[in-house]
Amino acid sequence: MPLKPKQVTCQCGNTFVSSRDRIWCEKCADAVYYHDKDKNKTKLNNIYVTGVIVAVVGFLTYVFMELIAHPLLIL
Repeated sequence: MPLKPKQVTCQCGNTFVSSRDRIWCEKCADAVYYHDKDKNKTKLNNIYVTGVIVAVVGFLTYVFMELIAHPLLIL
């Protein structure tokens, strides 16, 4: 469902009309959001994805050390 057209301003000062949740600024290529609360959701999603990736890499490192490297070093 399209939103009502609203005038939004980018951090670089470029002003334009948007009727979408997120649109890209033509001058600086930054994302400009229709609602300010959506910007915080994107930051939290990035932090969540980074945390999941770190947890997976940590788990795989643990599995490698315990199941593969440790038995080879004991020999």
